[in-house]
Amino acid sequence: MAPTRLRAALAVLMTATLLTVVEAPGDAAPSPVARTFRPSRALVPVQHEDRGLKQQYDAALAEEQALVARVQRAQAERSRLEGELRQLETDLQNTNVDLLFAQAAYDETQFLAEIYAQAVLDAKEKVEIAQDRLRRQIVSTYVKGGADASVIEALLKATSGEEVGQALTYSKAVVGDTRVLLDELEDAREQVRQADKLARDNRDAAQEQRDEIEAARNFIAAATENQKRLVTEINFQVLAESEALFEVQGRKAIIEGRINAMNQSSDGVAMLLASIQRGQPDWNPGVMEITTPIPGYRIGSAFGMRHHPILQIDRLHAGGDIGAPSGTPIHAVADGTVVVAGERGGYGLAVVIDHGHSLGTLYGHQSSIAVRVGQEVERGDVIGYVGSTGLSTGPHLHIETRLRGMPINPEGVIDFEAEVDYGR
Repeated sequence: MAPTRLRAALAVLMTATLLTVVEAPGDAAPSPVARTFRPSRALVPVQHEDRGLKQQYDAALAEEQALVARVQRAQAERSRLEGELRQLETDLQNTNVDLLFAQAAYDETQFLAEIYAQAVLDAKEKVEIAQDRLRRQIVSTYVKGGADASVIEALLKATSGEEVGQALTYSKAVVGDTRVLLDELEDAREQVRQADKLARDNRDAAQEQRDEIEAARNFIAAATENQKRLVTEINFQVLAESEALFEVQGRKAIIEGRINAMNQSSDGVAMLLASIQRGQPDWNPGVMEITTPIPGYRIGSAFGMRHHPILQIDRLHAGGDIGAPSGTPIHAVADGTVVVAGERGGYGLAVVIDHGHSLGTLYGHQSSIAVRVGQEVERGDVIGYVGSTGLSTGPHLHIETRLRGMPINPEGVIDFEAEVDYGR
C-alpha cells in the first residue's frame, strides 16, 4: 500500500476509534467521516514541565539586572570610601608630623620657661640679700655701730666743719653704693620677670597649638578607623552582592540551557518534515489554495532576524506572529495531514501539518489543540486555539511555513489578506 493511502487509512481508523469514545458511547456506530470530528477545547489540556519558564527567566533576568546595579553601586561606594580613607591617612600622617613639631616647640618653650623661672628666683634671692645687707648696714651705722662705727667716731672727733662733712660724705657714699646696687638688682629682677612672663606666654601658646593639633590628630585618627570599618563593611557587601549575582547568573544559565534545549525542537520539526516529505514533489506556488489561519488578523512580528524578547539575543524568527485574544480559533491554512499535535518545547502546544508538495506548516503557543496526529484536515478546519504556551510573551499564534523542513517566509506562501469565512 502506498504511504499516502496508508496514512489516510490510519487516519480514518483513528478517527473512528476516537468518535466511538467521544461521540458514540455504548453501541453507537462510529461515523466514517473524519471531518465531523470536533473535539472540545479541553481535549488537550495545557500541562507541560516548562510552564512558567519565561516567567522564571524574566525573574532571573530582572534579579540579575538589579544585582548588577547593586554591585556597581557598592563598587562605586567602595571606591569613594577608599578614596576618602586614603585622604584621611594622608591627613593623619601630616597631622602626626605637625604634632611632632608642635611638641618640640612646646618642649623648647617649656625649657626656656623653666630657665627664666629659675632666673627669677635667683634674682629675687639676690635682691633679698642686698636688701638685708642694706638694712644691716643702716642699723649698724646709725643705731648699733659695729663695722661702721668709725663713721660715728670720725664725727665725734671732728674738730672742724670740714672733718664733719668728710665723715658724712663717707657715710652717704657707703649707703649710696648699696642703694645703687639694690636698684640695679631690682631692675635686673624686673627684666627677668618680663622674660619669664614672655616665656610662659610662649609656652602657653605652644601648648595651646599642640593641644589643638593633637585634638585634630585624634579626630582624624578616629575618622580613619571609622572609615576603615566602612571600607571593610562595603567589601563584605560587594562580596555578598557578587556571590548573589553569581548564583543568579548560574540559575539563569540553567534556564537558558533549558530554553536552548526547547529551541532545538525546531530542528526536530525540520528533521520530521524532511523525513516525511522525502520523495514528495517540489513546491510550486499556486499548486494549492493557502489562506490565513485567523481571518481578520495580520502578522505583527514578521519572519527574519530579530531581537529575541526572552533570550535577549539576535536570532532568526522562523515564522510570523499573529496577535489575537486567547481562545481564538486557529484554522488549517490548507489541506493536509497532522504530523505533530502536542507539547513541542519552545513552541508550547503546537500542531504541524504536512500539506504535501514538500510544504509543511506549524502553529505554535496554542492554549489547547483540537486535532490528533494522523488526522486529515481541510483548509479552514479548526486545529486549535490561540494561547501563550511555551516561550511566549503573550497570547498569539506563531505560524511557520517550511519546505522539506527548512523555514521560509510565511507571507510569501499564505494569503493573509484573503477574505474568508470558514464558518467553523
